[in-house]
Amino acid sequence: MNNENEFLGWDTGFIAEESTFVLLPAGEYQFTVTGMERKIYDGKSQNIPNGAPYAELSIKISGEAGSTTIKERLYMMKKFQWKLTEFFSAIGQTPVIGQPFNPNWSLVVGSQGRAKVEINNYISKGEERQNNQIKEFIKSSANQGVVNNTPPVQPQQSFNQAPTQHQPSFNQQQGFNQAPQQTQNPGGFQAGAF
Repeated sequence: MNNENEFLGWDTGFIAEESTFVLLPAGEYQFTVTGMERKIYDGKSQNIPNGAPYAELSIKISGEAGSTTIKERLYMMKKFQWKLTEFFSAIGQTPVIGQPFNPNWSLVVGSQGRAKVEINNYISKGEERQNNQIKEFIKSSANQGVVNNTPPVQPQQSFNQAPTQHQPSFNQQQGFNQAPQQTQNPGGFQAGAF
């Protein structure tokens, strides 16, 4: 098993390796989520309060120059619901805007999608450096009209029967929407709400 966090011994040596860092040009790329950890923020940001839960994703992106892994954080905060919506729409778990959404976290690792990648310039230890960052997750075109990975179902209704509250309704812009559920949404988020 290859564990990157495995300690090396002072007297046992190590295996010589070259740096595998690759800087990809800015553009749109296919990605695969290769890892996810649930964490709690404990840094010194003015924008993120200590104690904020987040998912740290390892996202592998490949291009002609090679492949790189980008670390991306999805903060579980109301002000970042737009980013959660964007990410889950990119991997095929398409939230309906304005409706509660419970993501299936167990399907995140191994999921694929597309993202716009940019080059980030920063200074570390007095040196100018660059790395890749995700600028935007792109909604999967394969998921248009799909709600929470479930294809829309045609309602079974006669012309003389009044629609019931629990049947899907059709919206010209979004396709079929499921009727709002009366249950609470623990751990979920309201897609598109701020």
